Amino acid sequence: MERFILTGASRGIGAALAGALARPGRELWLSARESPALTEAADRAVAVGAAVQVRPADQARLDEVERLARDLLEVPGPVTLILGAGLWPHRCEHVEGGLERAFVVNHLAPVLLAARLLAAGQVTRVFFIGAGLMIKGRFDEDRTPAGRDFSSWRTYCDTKLCQALAAQHLAGLYPDVDFGVTHPGVVRTDLGARPGVLGGVLRLVKRKWETPEACAARLASVVETPRWGDLGAAGWWFEKERQAWPAPADDAALRDRVWTITARLLDERGHGL
Repeated sequence: MERFILTGASRGIGAALAGALARPGRELWLSARESPALTEAADRAVAVGAAVQVRPADQARLDEVERLARDLLEVPGPVTLILGAGLWPHRCEHVEGGLERAFVVNHLAPVLLAARLLAAGQVTRVFFIGAGLMIKGRFDEDRTPAGRDFSSWRTYCDTKLCQALAAQHLAGLYPDVDFGVTHPGVVRTDLGARPGVLGGVLRLVKRKWETPEACAARLASVVETPRWGDLGAAGWWFEKERQAWPAPADDAALRDRVWTITARLLDERGHGL
């Protein structure tokens, strides 16, 4: 039986991808914050014949990510891990002892979950749902983790760049595991939703964007490809096409610096890698 773990499964691309991957002979382990939407996503997958387990967890809380990792150790291997939870914030919020919320959700949480399951030898493939906007990202080790350089536009880019760099580092640590990172497309979800006039304009613009279901159908075909990356190296997928890594994410010195800071921040909060 094929087994998939999918975070961010309650809405948007994640919920649609759960449906696109669901079929008889597959087992899906779906996670997101506990909500009726997560239950509904699971019910839709069951309706088309998949075996489904639900494991709620808030990706903004590292203690819940640790609990989720422990719960997922019961999943028989081999497993494909799809890290789909994401946040595009419109205001700066702090969690986990002063860390900026999107930095935790988009970067620290998926890295921690992947690291725990990789260390257990459980997963054979790890797929990060990233963002092409990472090319606009920057990383300031003294400012970015705490949101001191917060921007309602660039923080999303910054944290997705950190995620991509960490994925590449993990691929080097686990050369026998297949790693991929994707830009899924420009999709009509509530990602980046915000109040006020700007929020209204954004909702109007999004009407012309691709539906989550159309994106998920394409994304499922990428998930099902035999190989995403090379041994010891994560592959970068722009929608359905594998491409060379863009320059900001192909900086070895920056990759090492991001990993060093990531490991330090997690260790300081009792979640050492």
